[in-house]
Amino acid sequence: MALYGDLTHDSRVIREADTLAAQGWAVRVYSLAGSPPAGSAFESVAITPDGASVLPDGSSPYLRPSTGSRLARLRARVIWAAGYARTVRAWGQTIISAEGDVDVWHAHDLTGLLAVGPMVRRPTRLVYDSHEVFLESGSATRLPATVRRALQKYERHLTQKAEALVTVSDSTAAILGRRLRPAEVVVVRNCPPRWTPAADDPLRLRAACHLAPDDPIALYHGGFIPERGIEMLAKALLEPGAERIHGVLLGFGPMRDQLVALAAEERFGGRLHVLDAVPPEDLLGWVFGADVAVMPIQPTTFNNRIGSPNKLWEALAAGVPVVVSDLPEMRRVVLEDPQLPLGATCDPTSAASIAAAIRVIVERPARERAALRRRCLDAAHRRWNWESQGEGLVTLYRRLLPADSGEVAP
Repeated sequence: MALYGDLTHDSRVIREADTLAAQGWAVRVYSLAGSPPAGSAFESVAITPDGASVLPDGSSPYLRPSTGSRLARLRARVIWAAGYARTVRAWGQTIISAEGDVDVWHAHDLTGLLAVGPMVRRPTRLVYDSHEVFLESGSATRLPATVRRALQKYERHLTQKAEALVTVSDSTAAILGRRLRPAEVVVVRNCPPRWTPAADDPLRLRAACHLAPDDPIALYHGGFIPERGIEMLAKALLEPGAERIHGVLLGFGPMRDQLVALAAEERFGGRLHVLDAVPPEDLLGWVFGADVAVMPIQPTTFNNRIGSPNKLWEALAAGVPVVVSDLPEMRRVVLEDPQLPLGATCDPTSAASIAAAIRVIVERPARERAALRRRCLDAAHRRWNWESQGEGLVTLYRRLLPADSGEVAP
């Protein structure tokens, strides 16, 4: 597997690699940095290419406020883009050379595809795993239109070399299917495995924030990055009627210091808490302590509007009701479950709407809240779990690599 990023918190890559290794295939994940949880069934190798000039570290001039003259900005962007392309290529050459002959290269996201895809030759097979519509995210959205068109054309060319495109949702599959015309599309949602809290499972989230048993907790967990609606959740705590609700932010990312400063402001009265990320294998035990998981994803990008974030599946897996942005994929999961809603939707641009949706859940009688939690856990056990979702990946690889021979299928 080729992951041009940090493996440590990439639950999707870790789950996929573990699942394939558990089937008996030898799996090795090459990344830029990081390591998997202890006891993982696959190998991992973190490599930074010699002479790397640009890495995905948030330093992109496309994402920084514009300063200096127009010529200086253009020069900085050209230098960054060229350095990024050289580094991706050098990394791909390094890992291809280090690994030697393999049956399949599984490329994660467009960066992984660009790194190894051009060098894959038969009988080695290629699988493209697109975690989002990559060219509609981050720096890619700010590239010149001609560059984006060229990249999309090249992405389509490499995708058509692949045996299959693996992706994360029906909406993403439909869009990438039209744009890239892959031979096959396999949807693998990044749901956690089935999980049931132990009868004596400690409420670690509540204890870490020193909260009383009846203090309502509205949790945001995941990346501390822009456009996730974290500040809107904080504002929702200040709305009339939300005076007892505590907001807990559990995660990591470039906004951490900003959020710590925000939580310290007197207007929140100590009701906004910032906690560091926990290991992926411990996450559900922490999420379990919340009364509601809130994900007011902002509809500012294409991927945000069609996405179903990991935190949605993690909340349901822990049996925690959700408040989600009223966007197609999330609405479908939360409001169209065969056994009644699993939470509520909100207008993510309105603090009042977010607060109202949270209150719809936390102000229910205790018996109704307990029933809603059971419904969320049941939905995760029935549909939204890795055992069900990962089977599509296993089926694909059984065709590519017959287990009895260890050879590439004809």
